[in-house]
Amino acid sequence: MPTARPIRLMALSLTALLLVAGCGDDGDDPGSTAPKPHKDGHLTFTLLTLHCGITGVTGSHADAPPEGQFCAARLRVENNDPNYHTYESARQRVAGVTGDRSRPDAFAMAVRRQSEKVRLGGHTLMEVELWYDVPKGAKVTGLRVSGDNDPASFTSTKPIGRAPNGVFIPMSPAGPEATATST
Repeated sequence: MPTARPIRLMALSLTALLLVAGCGDDGDDPGSTAPKPHKDGHLTFTLLTLHCGITGVTGSHADAPPEGQFCAARLRVENNDPNYHTYESARQRVAGVTGDRSRPDAFAMAVRRQSEKVRLGGHTLMEVELWYDVPKGAKVTGLRVSGDNDPASFTSTKPIGRAPNGVFIPMSPAGPEATATST
């Protein structure tokens, strides 16, 4: 058959191309900008993304514009302990903003169907969205994350050590976003 060889050669070339495309930077080099984990209490936080200038939030059941501008953060939360520990979204604050506007916006969080509290099982990882309605001129510089205040171990009654004002994770926000974010 005269066409069998070109098809095999094309398949072999395509396989080689796919293998080469799969090779690349794994983010382990010292100059990498891979997000760094930060620990507070029993929980470890990694700020994956931070976007500001978002003009609206949309979900399956509602939408809304911000009073100022929305900032949305994608946060990885990890419980490396064998016991349950509770994550609370209200304790995660945007840095560079003061007062209530530094805390997640309750309506935007409800629109995006993000839980206020999650009880994480031992050795569990999750990713969450945090939505903030900050003033238009706010200089957002990252997040201040706060973990649990549970006892240090199951045999202890003393709370685990944690930063009183949270742990600062620096990140310059991307944005402004031109459109509302939807589910």
